[in-house]
Amino acid sequence: MSSINNNIEISGKYKFLWHSQSDSYTNYKVFMAKLGMGDDLAYLNQCLTHVQVEYAMQDTIVLKFGKDWDTVQCTEVVKPGQMVEEVSFRSGGGMYSCVWYRYGNMLVKQARPSDKRDTAYTITREFTESKMVTSFSTDKNTLKAEVVHTRM
Repeated sequence: MSSINNNIEISGKYKFLWHSQSDSYTNYKVFMAKLGMGDDLAYLNQCLTHVQVEYAMQDTIVLKFGKDWDTVQCTEVVKPGQMVEEVSFRSGGGMYSCVWYRYGNMLVKQARPSDKRDTAYTITREFTESKMVTSFSTDKNTLKAEVVHTRM
């Protein structure tokens, strides 16, 4: 059970370690496929094992993903409370209306599709003193996956 803690520093370096994963990690690729990611993009996503989190000014959080610390292949900028539009991963898909919320040491993203062929999803990132736990859910919370990155 997660708990909100305002005293956890979220900035830092985190690394995916196989031995730290829960059983629900096996659903991660299924989750990505459900959102319309092809096999190549899903594989690339799973190879991004290093994450650097930076807490910037004005409540902006930047997550830099890569295969190592020196190679950033994907950057995610989180601005809690700000509604953004994102393109669906599904070929020919529509848009998602997305918003991140911050609750102390937790970030929660809710994404609602404009096209009913796409599926709504939620991403929760919980930061502790030793790790970042990212939980994914879709299909009205019936499909869940969890990815653990250990703080370095």
